[in-house]
Amino acid sequence: MRIFKFLLISCFLFSFVQCKKDRNTRYEIVETPSYGDNLNKDKDKTNIEFHSILSTNLFQKPSSINELTRTDRVIQSCGDKTLINEVIISNYMNSSQVILPSRKRMVDSTERFVEETYVRFFIRRPTEAEKTWFINFINANKSNPSFRPELVYTAFSASDEYMFY
Repeated sequence: MRIFKFLLISCFLFSFVQCKKDRNTRYEIVETPSYGDNLNKDKDKTNIEFHSILSTNLFQKPSSINELTRTDRVIQSCGDKTLINEVIISNYMNSSQVILPSRKRMVDSTERFVEETYVRFFIRRPTEAEKTWFINFINANKSNPSFRPELVYTAFSASDEYMFY
């Protein structure tokens, strides 16, 4: 009976001494960009990583392991890695299965095209200087019918920044 009284009094006292919510605490949301500025890329992509990422960017589907292995062997057999990567990029651009935006879309919504291309290839948004330069470059070449999205995609996929992560 004594234990029961002790427990009852303890519960009664505990209910008054329990934790209270601090009314002055404020929780805020910190805005974080989805795409960081990955300008300090310093790790070289392996042959398989490069080929896998490139084919996914251009065809919107991953390559098979057999294709990745064959391409890795070709890259390893050539002495000039940059040259063989450019040949692979050129080969992909000549494929009928590559998924590219239309020239009309590139010319009509240039700013959006530039931003989407940077995010697609570099996994980051362009700086204001990059965006301005590229928009001016596309606008200067609007009248040139041979200036197409394939050239822009080829330039991005052959760039030094694309070779690193």
